[in-house]
Amino acid sequence: MNDKAPQIIKVPNLLRAKIGNKTGPDLNQIVKQAEAALDGMSHLYEGWIRDYLDTINKAMSEAQASVPPDPDAIARIRKASHELKGQGLTLGYPLLTQVGHMLHGFIDRDEACAARNLDLIAAHIGFMNLVVQKKIRGDGGPEEEMLLGALGQAARKLAKN
Repeated sequence: MNDKAPQIIKVPNLLRAKIGNKTGPDLNQIVKQAEAALDGMSHLYEGWIRDYLDTINKAMSEAQASVPPDPDAIARIRKASHELKGQGLTLGYPLLTQVGHMLHGFIDRDEACAARNLDLIAAHIGFMNLVVQKKIRGDGGPEEEMLLGALGQAARKLAKN
């Protein structure tokens, strides 16, 4: 057996010596810079939103023009509505995000049910177009809230059938 007591070796912290007493970046400043960059790009986001709405509107026209509705057109509506739900909040259009989420979910849950109910898809798309055309920022008002509720209720009712 070894009669020696265990030895504790303290390793010097050389990292502190290398960086000195520098502090990290100011997080508030980083956030302000990021927000300024987003504000500077807002005109691009507006264009992207309009492009996604154009895609949705064209796909809706194609879906309505064929019997049965073109599944590729329905899929494009689903994909573009998914993109809009992500873009809306960034630009201060939470209603666009909510409706995009609802429309994407309605189609994603049951594409065949969605294809049989193009009128409900059209109602969602019409609301999205209205939000962007009227530049309804924030949560809108009681009328928009009532319309959101009606769209949600209709989608839930159809999902049960």
